Amino acid sequence: MNLTIANLVSKLFHPLLIPIYSLFVILYSFPFHYQYIPDKRWNVTIATIIMMTTVFPALIIYILEKLNLVGDEELSEQKKSILPYLIFFFFYLMAFLTFRPKAVSSIVFMEDPLIATMLLGATLALATMFFINNFTKVSPHANASANLFMFSCLLARYTQKNLFFIIVIALVMIGLVGSSRLYLKANTKKELYTGYACGILGQVFAFLLYFASYYTK
Repeated sequence: MNLTIANLVSKLFHPLLIPIYSLFVILYSFPFHYQYIPDKRWNVTIATIIMMTTVFPALIIYILEKLNLVGDEELSEQKKSILPYLIFFFFYLMAFLTFRPKAVSSIVFMEDPLIATMLLGATLALATMFFINNFTKVSPHANASANLFMFSCLLARYTQKNLFFIIVIALVMIGLVGSSRLYLKANTKKELYTGYACGILGQVFAFLLYFASYYTK
């Protein structure tokens, strides 16, 4: 692996992009469930998720970075990662609360338990990372890649689609992300393993605490 490929992998699988990839996995897994949703409603749903989980957090971190109040957007400095983690956690939590099904559903965008579960898993992973970051640095890239992998694995139980290739691709992504972060000397193996654990546990708890109970109703 050379420097160009390592940087490309880090950009392609940036933590802020993982919710979007996860959304595509949902669409692939349940094509018939969502096919009757009006295009305008889907467009608003996708746009809202992108804004809340990618655009708004990235924009705020960029502004704070220019003001020298935080480190870079990849959270490479442990002590300067506290505020970014709180910002990410806030927006992911708001996204979860926005898309979880309610007594009175929105007519503008979808309120879906599976989308909400994906967002809750990411939120729980962020909360775990925030706690651990007080003691040792954690890799957000490792967390995000493991989050997508575990989400795909757990999703396979509830869909009739064969997710084997998606799971394999997600597993390969974990390896590529880990290798690139090590090559760039952005993270140590310990930081990667901790990030992987956070990402896996976040989605496991989201499915156990939220989606499994909702699915069996």
